[in-house]
Amino acid sequence: MIKILPIASGSTGNCMLVDVDGRKVIVDLGVTASALRTALAANGYECADIDAVLITHTHTDHVKGLDVCMKRLAAPLFMSSTSKATLLREDAVGLNYNTRCEILQGLWLTAFPTAHDCPGSVGYLIETENHRFGYATDLGVVTDKIMDLLAGADCIVIESNHDEEMLRYGRYPVFLKKRILSEHGHLSNEACAEAVAWFADRGTKHFLLAHLSQENNRPDLALACAERAVAGMDVTIDVLPVSGDRLIQVV
Repeated sequence: MIKILPIASGSTGNCMLVDVDGRKVIVDLGVTASALRTALAANGYECADIDAVLITHTHTDHVKGLDVCMKRLAAPLFMSSTSKATLLREDAVGLNYNTRCEILQGLWLTAFPTAHDCPGSVGYLIETENHRFGYATDLGVVTDKIMDLLAGADCIVIESNHDEEMLRYGRYPVFLKKRILSEHGHLSNEACAEAVAWFADRGTKHFLLAHLSQENNRPDLALACAERAVAGMDVTIDVLPVSGDRLIQVV
């Protein structure tokens, strides 16, 4: 069973509970400790239930609650070795890229590099004997290695950050538009949809579109773009809210 609690998703903050066969993992801590506790409690979880914490990269919207939240979470902390050095976190386990390791009994983790303008940025493949869950946000391109690693995953969280026309003709300064559109920026709806179709063709049934820009995207646009790409296929696609406390059972 895979259950997802999307606590925050977007440029203002990112945090998600992933419950895979009873192993409870937090991905990113870009929220306050109060917001974390409230969202967990609303769905029958407590901070003491968390088995591990994963950090994708060191941008503020992913780590601004790290220090305070970790004081309330008696769980091991994992991130790339580069992120560990950047954040000076002696309490963290530094992960090597593309190395599968058993972080809990019956729970395997693989950190894979993502094309993002932040040293040490990674996504994650979380596995048990029964299920495979992929998490890939904050990346300008879905590389062949990511596609090969996540192929066949039961559920994938994938970035659908912006609508290209909204971004190009929006009010962001030119330098920021170039950053977002670059191969080390963020995935557009179109690029996300192309990846969703590729993964769906290889067996993935559940997709969660994440990290939507509040300035340069709309949930209906992201969803429609992805659904067009998989028209006629037996898949489920949801758009994660900017903030929420609704538990989603995906498998």
